[in-house]
This record gives sequence, structure tokens and C-alpha cells, in this order.
Amino acid sequence: MKRWSLSLLALTALAPPASAGNEDAKPLDYGDPISFHNITLIPVMSAETGPFQRYTLLETGLAKKTLHIRELNGQSDEATVAEVEVKNAGEQPVFLLGGEMILGGKQDRIIQADTVVPKDGKWHKVAVFCVEQGRWNGQKMQFAASGAVAHLRLQEAAMTGRQDRVWAEVARKNAEQGTSNETETYRRTIQNAKVRRQIASHRSELEKLLPSRPISGMIFAVNGEIQVADLMGNPPLFADLKEKLLSAYILEALEHQVDPKAPKLGKKAGKAFMDEAMAAPEVNSKASLGTRGVQKENAESVSNETTDLETDKKVRSTYIKKKRTK
Repeated sequence: MKRWSLSLLALTALAPPASAGNEDAKPLDYGDPISFHNITLIPVMSAETGPFQRYTLLETGLAKKTLHIRELNGQSDEATVAEVEVKNAGEQPVFLLGGEMILGGKQDRIIQADTVVPKDGKWHKVAVFCVEQGRWNGQKMQFAASGAVAHLRLQEAAMTGRQDRVWAEVARKNAEQGTSNETETYRRTIQNAKVRRQIASHRSELEKLLPSRPISGMIFAVNGEIQVADLMGNPPLFADLKEKLLSAYILEALEHQVDPKAPKLGKKAGKAFMDEAMAAPEVNSKASLGTRGVQKENAESVSNETTDLETDKKVRSTYIKKKRTK
């Protein structure tokens, strides 16, 4: 008998339901599936025409020194595992992608959920998860960008809100990639030269096959089985994040051999998954820095839909298909 490996607890809503601004979203269009190796992608297009909010991304903000990330209050004795501080002194809000990895401080971390950092030049707390269990020291309390986002199952672990599940998935992935190390940091996997070459090669082939028209998201499958759908309410933001998202998908796919008998994934099945995931019951709603996140769950998927509180528009929605175990 099969069982589902993840179930979110129903929690009391901490914020009001999504406003009418999101209810007026235009219908989606699904492109023809593209395939390479064991990966299938279904491009998703939106009829939204903008204007769209422009965001500064993590690497750009740090490179321009308009975004600063540090341990709590910049002091080692006040640091905590679950939070860091960020300050945006730039001309645009900063979008931090849930699952993005930041390196340094007292421990390497991943951003817990999609976050919009306002352009107010003030320090704000941001929720994170530790992905380096064996270190709690550092000469510098600031952080650097890793250029990577967590693979799918690490993102799924983060959705549970439990640090122990995040550590367990980091350890599993490091062992699977043969990159286990003294501090059990996830960076050894994402910075592994062999892994990076494989990711770059796969990504190059997939990008050649993607349509030239602007796309808002992708449905990702391995051997014909859907793993996740990522949808941006902001097509320019998706274009900025496309390479990083593809890399995370590929890292997930590298765990699996090509199955020549795998069924083909059609866009009808992709649309059905998206329709059901978007219609799933809400189990939690929480307002945090710059965003409102709504978690949903049904028998097939767990998801998070993030709205930018300033624009009152959805900025990113992630729908993860639950992993089946025997």
C-alpha cells in the first residue's frame, strides 16, 4: 500500500484571505512539453500584460552593495539559527526566493519563504533554515550569495516549518551526491564541480528548447511524473530567475536514471495538476516581511502562493507534488 510522506497541519489563519486583485488573474496557456534526458518541462504562459513591478535579486543587490545580510543585530552573541537581518538601500524592492542559499555568518542558511524586502534602508528580520548543522562560528557576520536555490525535496522539507526535516534532507542529499563533510553543509553539493558541470550541460540543452515568447512558469517532471510547478505572476521576474529554477530542477533530476518505459507527460495532464493544486483548500495564511503567504494542500500536492503586499499581486506560486513511498 502507498502512503503520502508529507502532510501539513491545518493552522489558524493569521491574515485575511487574498484580495480581489488576485481573483482577477487572467487564464493560463500551456505550451507543448519539451524533454531532455529524464526531464520534461511544460512552459506556462500568462495573458497578464503589466505593468510589472521590477525587483532587485539577491546577487545583484549584494554585488551593488545596496542589499546587506547579517546575523541578528550584526553581533555573534545575538545570532539565532532561525533568523537573519536584511537591509535594502536600493531603488527597487528586493525579491528573495524561498529556498535561496546564503553562505557565511555563523551557519549557511536558506531563505525560508519568498520574501519582498522594502526599499526603506531599515534592518528587517527574515526567517531562514540552517543548512549547515556542524558550525556555529564565523569571522564575518555578513553573508554572500550562493547563486543556487534548494532542490525540490529540500524546499518541500522547508514547507513543513521543521528544522530537523531540513537537516535530514541536507544529509540525505549530501550522501546521495557523495559530498558529505564535517559540517554537513549543503554548499558542498551545490558547489561540487562535477554536479555543476552536469547541471550546466542539462540547462543549456533545455534552454535551447524553451519557446521564445515570454513565459511565466514551468511544470517540471522526471520520467513523466510531475514533481513541481512554479508560476510567477510577474513574467520579467520569472525570466530573471529561470536559470536558478532550472538548476534546482536538474539537481533533483540527477537522482534518477532515465526510464525508457516512462509515460509521456502531456500538457492536458500538466494543466489538470495545476488546476487541482490551485483549487486546493487553504491550510495556513501568514503575513510576513513584504508578503502574504498562503499554504494549500490536497491529496496530491502541497503549495505556497505568495502575494506582494505593496502591489497586492501574486508574485510566486509553488505547487509541489507529494512524494509517494511504498
